[in-house]
Amino acid sequence: MTTNAKGSVMVVGAGIAGIQASLDLADSGYYVYLIDKNTAIGGTMAQLDKTFPTNDCSMCIISPKLVEAGRHLNVELMNMTTVEEVTGEQGDFKVRIKSQARYIDIDKCTACGECADICPVELPNEFDEELGDRKAAFKLYPQAKHSYELSWIHVKQF
Repeated sequence: MTTNAKGSVMVVGAGIAGIQASLDLADSGYYVYLIDKNTAIGGTMAQLDKTFPTNDCSMCIISPKLVEAGRHLNVELMNMTTVEEVTGEQGDFKVRIKSQARYIDIDKCTACGECADICPVELPNEFDEELGDRKAAFKLYPQAKHSYELSWIHVKQF
């Protein structure tokens, strides 16, 4: 957090709009908690090939924002997290959140993909609308900011 911080805010949803709102708030001096239920930020735009009406590459638009949000000192990414309860009043909220376990230590993960290579469990890939399979140890998409995740519930059933 920078020394001229104004306070903290929470942005729920890390699609293109949530990322941009977080960056704007962070640049204005607020410390931002960017919350998303998915394993990586980017939302639906990360799944798209082209955007309307310019037919621009969606990754070409969103990738710089992914990098900036991941590196910004005033933005804390909280993936695999949902809001459970909000209490308080305007300007003084208390938020209870629930974070899911990754089962892979992000401090040790180098995102090399070896865990996915040797993982014996295959699951439908939600990112590509289940048109293909992915391993239980996975990275949501190649440009995703965070390390690999493990769908532990499916591994326990293996």
